[in-house]
Amino acid sequence: MSETLSGLGGPPNRRYRTLAIATGVVALVGAGVLWFALPDRRPLVGYFLYAIPAHLLISVLANEPALFAAAKVAPPAWVAIAGTAGCVVAAILDYALIGWFVNHRLIKTELDDSRGFQVAQRFFARAPFLLIVVSAFFPLPFYPAKILAIARDYPLPRFVAAVILARIPRFYLLALAGQKVKAPGGALVSAGVALALIGSWGVWRTIRRNRQKKGLTPPAPPAS
Repeated sequence: MSETLSGLGGPPNRRYRTLAIATGVVALVGAGVLWFALPDRRPLVGYFLYAIPAHLLISVLANEPALFAAAKVAPPAWVAIAGTAGCVVAAILDYALIGWFVNHRLIKTELDDSRGFQVAQRFFARAPFLLIVVSAFFPLPFYPAKILAIARDYPLPRFVAAVILARIPRFYLLALAGQKVKAPGGALVSAGVALALIGSWGVWRTIRRNRQKKGLTPPAPPAS
């Protein structure tokens, strides 16, 4: 696994970094234009903007409460498109950012001990596109497939295609379910906050474990 993650240790690919900056600018400008041009679509624009950080790196933000809130006022197909568009923007940003995230040892210990990451590593070499689709469609941790794709320089267009193929039907089905359930807005906010707190606790625990493990690691001998 160390060999797999070693490819993330260097500086971000300049092409990905430039593409990420351009994508971020286009996303923000486009969202701003739609926000003022289509007031009745503001819930979708808001969900699109929320979906970006909710799917960026290993986010502590839960996507489902925001999706269900958008599904209360917008057709499921449009909700699925807005959420998937946010995922695509997040994927492009991930290709530029996640190397720094791993290189600064924020999650390396967690990956070393992750059973899911070990399993994903075995399947990625055989069917990377299928692994990404399955991980993005089903309620499974998506970060192992994402980190493996970036570490092994899996082509970004194929990664984005796999995300679109999986996320649109997933979000569409969730939006349909959200329209059936019609959960109160307060309950959705409470669920989102609770899930964010749980995710934040997990991040804090991971950082603490990394620091403890780093403190126990003996210093390297001086070069002769």
